[in-house]
Amino acid sequence: MDDESLVDAEDAGLAAAAEAERAADRRWLGLEVLDVGVGAGGVATTRASVVMAERHLTQLRRLYGGAGLSLVSALIEAATGRPLRWATTQFVSTARRGERMDLVAEVLAAGRRTSQVRVTGSVDGRVVLAGLGAASDVNPAIPNGTVPAMPVVPAPEECRPTRLPISPDVPPGFFAMVEMREFGEGPRLRFWMRFSGRPVTRPAMLPLVADSVPTMVMAALGHRGSGSSLDNTIRIGSAPASEWVLVDGTPEQAAGGYGYGSARLWAPDGSLAGVGSQTAALWFPRD
Repeated sequence: MDDESLVDAEDAGLAAAAEAERAADRRWLGLEVLDVGVGAGGVATTRASVVMAERHLTQLRRLYGGAGLSLVSALIEAATGRPLRWATTQFVSTARRGERMDLVAEVLAAGRRTSQVRVTGSVDGRVVLAGLGAASDVNPAIPNGTVPAMPVVPAPEECRPTRLPISPDVPPGFFAMVEMREFGEGPRLRFWMRFSGRPVTRPAMLPLVADSVPTMVMAALGHRGSGSSLDNTIRIGSAPASEWVLVDGTPEQAAGGYGYGSARLWAPDGSLAGVGSQTAALWFPRD
């Protein structure tokens, strides 16, 4: 085998490994790709579905915004065969346990390195979410670099477990899947998080931990509470596979009952895995 053939074989092996990882993400999320075809106007279309389970829900038994964005992100990767770079999702309705959400991804543009995609999710014909995103191949001509630095914090093993204020008679939803470790004083704006089954730094998994802004905004105001997502956005950085991620939050503002902010997501080695941002309707705990 000549050198060129060896390179081609290596590239094929890497591509197969990447697709296997993306397929594992979809299995964890319960997302099933149904068919790939061509829609109106010759647009490449991928259809998928998911049955709402505990990992997709909030304690209020509604679709968890981070889970919605993770489903959109995973489908963008499935539709393009490329790693996610950015995705955003607007929530116009909700889905509940046991309901099947049908998702359609349309590749609106497929360039030499970048694909741009629109995703719509619905339950029984009722639109639940609308997403946009981009996936792309690596451009080796541009160097990598991170401008901010990871804050100096204790390792997760040195931090105390977080006790979430969830009543024993309330199903925990997605939070049954996670472990959180907190440290420091004052409003809890920085904490470690992990969940079983998949590396948390995977592009399609990061939205699950980035959905922390409403709690941070309420804590910064001196109140307990959270919020319902209007939108969730994730921008993917570069980090090795890791079971832990540091959520480094920046609550920006609460105004008129709505709040927004962002969260940098750091791998333990100091790599910036991604940045999430969010707008939410804020609320106090419901007794």
